[in-house]
Amino acid sequence: MTKAEFSFKAKSFFKSFTPYQIIYLVVVFALTIGFTVFLPDMMLDDMSSPLVTVCSVIAVLANPVCELLISKQSRLNFLVDIFFIEIPEFILCIWLGWYAIAIVTLAFWIPIDIASYLKWRNNIDEKEDELTVVKRLSLKQDILVVLAIAAFTVVVGSLIQLIPGASDSYLDALAAACGMANGILLLLRYTEQWYAWLTTLVLYTIMYTISESYIMLITVAAMLVNTCYGFVKWYIYTKKRKQELGMTGNTAAAKK
Repeated sequence: MTKAEFSFKAKSFFKSFTPYQIIYLVVVFALTIGFTVFLPDMMLDDMSSPLVTVCSVIAVLANPVCELLISKQSRLNFLVDIFFIEIPEFILCIWLGWYAIAIVTLAFWIPIDIASYLKWRNNIDEKEDELTVVKRLSLKQDILVVLAIAAFTVVVGSLIQLIPGASDSYLDALAAACGMANGILLLLRYTEQWYAWLTTLVLYTIMYTISESYIMLITVAAMLVNTCYGFVKWYIYTKKRKQELGMTGNTAAAKK
């Protein structure tokens, strides 16, 4: 790619942000900076570690950016996720004793982010190269996903109980399972990943409240808003694409 082509793509990418998306990011950043500067005691119950504070702020800022990129069907979300979310959150999970999520982050999320980036790059929308083609699951596939999450929670939750210092093992395992389901569905470009992510966010809200990691509630609240936005956006896209493919099929059949 030449410098001119890169510059053109960069300009096109930034121009693709709508007023809502820009306002969304500005509000999240302002809230995070405000809490960090004016209400530092509400960030984490234990402020003795500057590293934990820094990781919390980075994760809070990067999570909404990453999810907004997902709602925009942009493959760049996976690069943001690896460097600015998974690594900082791994440190946080170890600090807070959430070992299931920490293990899943290291062994699952980073590898699947790399695989997802490559897969999304090979499924670019025919009309807009900033978009990735997404789709939907069948009812039977939905049921299988739910059963897999339940099985993972029971097995891993039981194993985590054996680790000294582990807290809320089954809640931890359920959050990890829903997160993994979200990752796999995201890799495969299925709209139902938003359901798994919504469940994950609700569980994170409970866990962050219990651990008094209040600053993380900012990012959870921001992502809850964007999850609704992203689901609607993906739903409209898949419905429109299905109609277009149906019309194309009918036209091809008529020509025959």
